[in-house]
Amino acid sequence: MKKKILAITLCTALSAATLTGCGGSAVKKLADTAKEISEQSDATSTPNGPTATPAPKETALAMKKTGKVGDWKFTVKKLSTKKTIKTSKYMEAKASDGNLLVLATLSVTNDGKKEATFLPRVGREDTMMTAKLIYKDNYEYQPSSITGYDKDMAAKSINPLSKKSGIIAFDVPKKVAKDLKSCRIRIGTKSEAIVFSAK
Repeated sequence: MKKKILAITLCTALSAATLTGCGGSAVKKLADTAKEISEQSDATSTPNGPTATPAPKETALAMKKTGKVGDWKFTVKKLSTKKTIKTSKYMEAKASDGNLLVLATLSVTNDGKKEATFLPRVGREDTMMTAKLIYKDNYEYQPSSITGYDKDMAAKSINPLSKKSGIIAFDVPKKVAKDLKSCRIRIGTKSEAIVFSAK
């Protein structure tokens, strides 16, 4: 910026020198200096355009392997399909009409120094833990919250250095539920995640 201001000042001086009739060598010196400063300024300037967002770091793991993102360590043990989940002695959760529930059974350990919520319902998009079921790399399904079910890992509070086991439920079309080998579970943040393959 300072170089550009200096170049403008020199150009102004050059114009004034020309108008007042200064000698040719002085005018040429001013012109050469202004050109040199302008070229240096263009070479060192940085573009103001948008910067590319880095791709998220994703680590592929097989079922029953343990992954870690931030303070969370977790293992997806298996995927299974059900029409309903018995949530208590008299209550059950059902998939929506024409769908089935895909259940990801997992264990989660909080390696942090304070109590934290695994898969919170709200939080900072760039740092909160989320989960999704991916079908054939093209279709994504978010977890379904199962009210009153103590094994639901969505929004589960876990004390530091403690481990809990349960499920994440996905309400999906029957076609997806019957083709679990084409499904993957992604757990992590926007920038870093573990992707468990059912294959």
